[in-house]
Amino acid sequence: MKKAAISILSLLLLTGCWDRLPLRNLHLVDIAELDLDEENGDVVLHFIVTQLKSAGQGEGEPNSEITELRGPSLVEAVGKGEYIDREPFLGINTRTYIMSKRFVLHDPVSKLAFLLHSPYSSINTPVVVIEGSISDLLKSGKNEEITKNLNEFVLSLDSNGMLPTVSMMRFIVSRNEPLEDIALPLMKQYDSGMELGGALLFHQGTYTGVNLSTEKVKTLMLLFGKEKGKHRITGHIVENGDERPITYGFSVKKGSSKIIVHPESTIGLPKVNIGVRLKINAFELGQSSQMLKSDYVNRMEKELNNDLEEKAAAVIRTLQKANCDILGIGKEIKAYHPEIWRSLNWRKDYPKMSIEPNFDVQILNAED
Repeated sequence: MKKAAISILSLLLLTGCWDRLPLRNLHLVDIAELDLDEENGDVVLHFIVTQLKSAGQGEGEPNSEITELRGPSLVEAVGKGEYIDREPFLGINTRTYIMSKRFVLHDPVSKLAFLLHSPYSSINTPVVVIEGSISDLLKSGKNEEITKNLNEFVLSLDSNGMLPTVSMMRFIVSRNEPLEDIALPLMKQYDSGMELGGALLFHQGTYTGVNLSTEKVKTLMLLFGKEKGKHRITGHIVENGDERPITYGFSVKKGSSKIIVHPESTIGLPKVNIGVRLKINAFELGQSSQMLKSDYVNRMEKELNNDLEEKAAAVIRTLQKANCDILGIGKEIKAYHPEIWRSLNWRKDYPKMSIEPNFDVQILNAED
């Protein structure tokens, strides 16, 4: 009984408004934007910091403010945050890193590498690229609403199957990984918010100068065989030379992708086939849903195969032009075809290889 009384007394002492002061003083770095002043070469760091006002029992009114720090290097810019009245800027709670296109053109990894050794850095946070500046965007509305919506949208890219997010750690360490190519989401301003404007292709942490459009990003996700989220595909098919295109729309119920390597092609390099199988629910196939008869569906499955293969081939050509192997073909050959791998000079041979997509589409919501 005595032990029970002591336990209850301890719980009473631990409850109450003990968390009010920490919540008031807590600086949450919603966004850290990295930019470059092209006139003097300074690195420009914008911290969008949220504080809770009127903090009570785990609640409070959020208020976001922008702090600009500058320096000849990112390390020096961060260091200046220790001497202003809005510190601390430890960044351990950073929710999103945003790099401007100006910043990514000038060897971004060398400027960011110190984050791997900084004890108060959030390196498992997503990193994206923005066209323009986040400070310009924030002038168009309430900061706390914009930062909240932007962070939620960045996280939704992966969860909704639109484009896998890349952490700051993965972006930095990719510099030393010969086969680690990545695509970073490109964000664009849309009214008072943001939208996905495609993706920038990187090879070992260096921007290739080549982008994927939003439509090509959708096709890329199909090549990955991704099926999670709310990813929907729409497009047009010109059938049998008909001037009037057939509109189609579908969502992927189940998808899979497999890389198949053939030892040699006519040009002396291995030939690669990417087999993609899709089970889809069609919500538009040029006819109303009540008219999806089996013969029409069979014909449309073939048309979809041809259309998606054509679009996927265009994406692959773009990737080869950028010498960016985000599909992981090199990793596949090295792991499962070591003899072929030893015969290759990968970065020289990859752009010249024959890589063909093959789609097998099955429409599930067809009438018997």
